[in-house]
Amino acid sequence: MRKGKRAAAGIRLGTIAVLAAALALVAATTAPAAKIPPSQLTGIEKQVKGKSLAQREAILYNLAKKEGGHLTWYTTLSKTIYPDVVTAFEAKYPGIKVNVYRGSSEDVSAKMYQEESAGVSSADVVETNGTELLFFQHKKDMIVQYQGKNGSPYAKAIPKAFTSCCFTADRVEGFVLAWNNDLIGSVGQPTDWASLADPKWKGKFEMEPGDADWFAGVYDYQQAKALKALRPQPKTKAAKAKALKKIDAQLDALWRKIAANAKLVAGHTTEATFLAAGQYTACIGCHAQSTENLRDTKHAPIDFNTAKTVPAIMRPQGIAIAYRLEHPATAMLFYDWMLMPKGGQAALLAGGASPAIPSMADPTLVKGPHYFMPLYDIVHHYGFWSNKYDVLVRLGTGG
Repeated sequence: MRKGKRAAAGIRLGTIAVLAAALALVAATTAPAAKIPPSQLTGIEKQVKGKSLAQREAILYNLAKKEGGHLTWYTTLSKTIYPDVVTAFEAKYPGIKVNVYRGSSEDVSAKMYQEESAGVSSADVVETNGTELLFFQHKKDMIVQYQGKNGSPYAKAIPKAFTSCCFTADRVEGFVLAWNNDLIGSVGQPTDWASLADPKWKGKFEMEPGDADWFAGVYDYQQAKALKALRPQPKTKAAKAKALKKIDAQLDALWRKIAANAKLVAGHTTEATFLAAGQYTACIGCHAQSTENLRDTKHAPIDFNTAKTVPAIMRPQGIAIAYRLEHPATAMLFYDWMLMPKGGQAALLAGGASPAIPSMADPTLVKGPHYFMPLYDIVHHYGFWSNKYDVLVRLGTGG
């Protein structure tokens, strides 16, 4: 991300609407440059065009049964959540069986790219983070263009900032600074990310080695906040560039100290599990859904809160229809259901995830201080952020 653009982004705290300007970059930065190949959904879309929601559902359900009653779903949803989502869908549509491949975002992406390279069919629907979905979208033949008048009517309830030509957010992921209540007394509750640079935290907190986009979001927030706090404010382009150079040097030094204290743990579910088990005192970028689930259902002694100094870093997680799918009507039925308030959105909420429909969002995250990743800008400059984070990760030690 260019320094000037990151500074201009500002501190986007508040409601989900703050993403709209940044996400408008999609057409120029991530949309496919060439015409997208014909969609396998076209014939089915014609059958449901102009139908009521009930008629659409009935048509798709009947077609799904004719397709064999199977759906293959790739997802990064937590192991504590996705089984109940599948159970709820199969109960709603008897005769439809969901086959799940669940993995980390890295695992799901690797599988998608391998299959795309081989030109084989496997997934019908993929659900992962918005960062990866933007990369899939750019490949032209990995996920289907499915939005607007020919897309799911239930996507209208999702903020436009959370939609793209080829996917719709079904949930929003919050990255939080979490801790173990039984252990935190020995070092004191961290008040911000910078707290973890203190030598007393050496080896006591987890950091996920694949979270380059999370790091980009935190850094963007910190840089913009530091720039805004300057008195007097730099007025000229040259003055801003000079100020940003100094701010970046300070942030880089801070993050080197933080990373050198960290233990690297791959996988956010694993991070939360280790935290709950008392293997670590804190987690610098835990998924809120995993933390809340273990706290609320397993009574694990873990918690987090968001403050002005350490807001939840938010990222849309989306659902898309795979280009080489085998069950198009079933995929459309599942896509619709995942966006229904009384369907997948309710199932996600019950499991501890934060649904993308604003009125159903996790109040702990959306009512407290939070900051949305400038997702499209991060993806557009992903090489920069990935390299920067890789340098830091090398300073940490294995968990």
